Amino acid sequence: MSDTAPLIEVQDIGKSFGATRALDGVSVDFRAGEILAMVGANGAGKSTLIKIICGYHTDYEGRILFGGDEKRFATPEDAYEQGIATVHQIINQGVVQSMSVCENLMLAQLLQPGGRAFYDREALRKRAKEVAALMDLDFNLDTIVEELSQSDRQMIAIARALSGNPKLLILDEPTSSLSDKEADRLFEMLERLKSLGVSILYVSHRLHEIGRIADRVVVIRDGKKAKTLERPFEVKEMVTAMVGEIPKHQHIVRSSSKDASDVKLELRNLVVDPGKPPINMRIHRGEIVGLTGLIGAGKSELAQVLFGMRSPVSGDVLVDNEPYQPASIADAVHNRVYYVPEDRSNNAVVPIFTVRQNMTLPFLGVFDWFGVMKVRNEQARARTMIESMGIKCDGEEATIHSLSGGNQQKVIVARWLLEQFDLVMLDEPFQGVDIRSRHDIGRYLRENIGDRAAIIIATDLDEVIEVADRIVVMNGGAIVGEQLYEEVDRDQLLHWVSQQKGPLEETTV
Repeated sequence: MSDTAPLIEVQDIGKSFGATRALDGVSVDFRAGEILAMVGANGAGKSTLIKIICGYHTDYEGRILFGGDEKRFATPEDAYEQGIATVHQIINQGVVQSMSVCENLMLAQLLQPGGRAFYDREALRKRAKEVAALMDLDFNLDTIVEELSQSDRQMIAIARALSGNPKLLILDEPTSSLSDKEADRLFEMLERLKSLGVSILYVSHRLHEIGRIADRVVVIRDGKKAKTLERPFEVKEMVTAMVGEIPKHQHIVRSSSKDASDVKLELRNLVVDPGKPPINMRIHRGEIVGLTGLIGAGKSELAQVLFGMRSPVSGDVLVDNEPYQPASIADAVHNRVYYVPEDRSNNAVVPIFTVRQNMTLPFLGVFDWFGVMKVRNEQARARTMIESMGIKCDGEEATIHSLSGGNQQKVIVARWLLEQFDLVMLDEPFQGVDIRSRHDIGRYLRENIGDRAAIIIATDLDEVIEVADRIVVMNGGAIVGEQLYEEVDRDQLLHWVSQQKGPLEETTV
């Protein structure tokens, strides 16, 4: 850790949004050649502080010192030119989806009026290749970004941030959509930047990552700085400083001796993509299955088939022993099969809607009385879910964009738990969600599962182990293994996740 004077200091920062006090007297210093981690519950004020530092919010209390001199950035561009590069939590805010990979990597140069790169396409492509090489990216530079996965978009946003040789690099939940291999590549790059004297602010709910890479940890709680921790870190101390004591996790699993009459969902020789092996799987009533594997293992594709977003190549699906083949998303919802997609910002959140409207959107017919909306009933249902899920907001009529990213995620999860379901699939439901919120979601699902079934899709093993009765691993489009919660062997799970040999031709679980 550097003993030199701070590179940047934020002193007594305060910020209010109407009656809501988002930040109150927060002071943090950033040192050259150091990784400072910032943790806190959803809505604690982390993203607000980041937006002040990077020039997005200009109306705030307190001051920012840059090399000892006070600065008040007028715009994000102003902060960027001073050496502050930020990759925000919501991935699609960091890329322009209608533009190519090359244009996204060179966005800063393209936005410079009269910039030379704008006129010299060959120079632009050459520099884009150099920027891609910073993160070992191997993309076709002409590919339109909206055609790429969430993880690929994340890597592009990070690579572009590095291209400007920043003095302070701010990363807000940078690994939320990355595989372990991609995260390792990012961590190696951060160590190199650290050795070059770059100051790095790393915001994440994944405490094992913080323990691996951070030099210091600052904890934000309810808009105030609660604590600063030095190495060695204790996870329990971090969690307690963030959210207080969390009840010890008790995982009550139903008996594993279930017969055919207890089957809720059955997949028979289901081929999701051409050339992939058939999938055979049973999920029983009252069972929560954790579906894990690397990005691209076929998890989301399977969920999309069950939700009517794509048609399978062949095979059969049965729900309650009856054939199920949804012709559309509306058909799936009609059959009480629900899906929370991974790409929240593109496929779930309606930015101009309130929390209530976002939450009840698929079920407006429930609140319709001969063409008249029963808004009070709708509001009451939304309030119940807000309380049950621990969503931090100014009530059900707050606009969704006024919530933190983690709380937006909880609203979308609550949307599909609002009404009775036969099968609910949550794809990466814990992205950007703090440990208490993860506990709240898992608790609510377990208490309300009844004789229905749920599939939790996540690449993070800790997340699926915490909530699932059974963990099923996919690799290369096939199911390669499964374990019951009470028999979990992490080493075996990791082996199944990462094995390079060809997937099993057929596995029944």
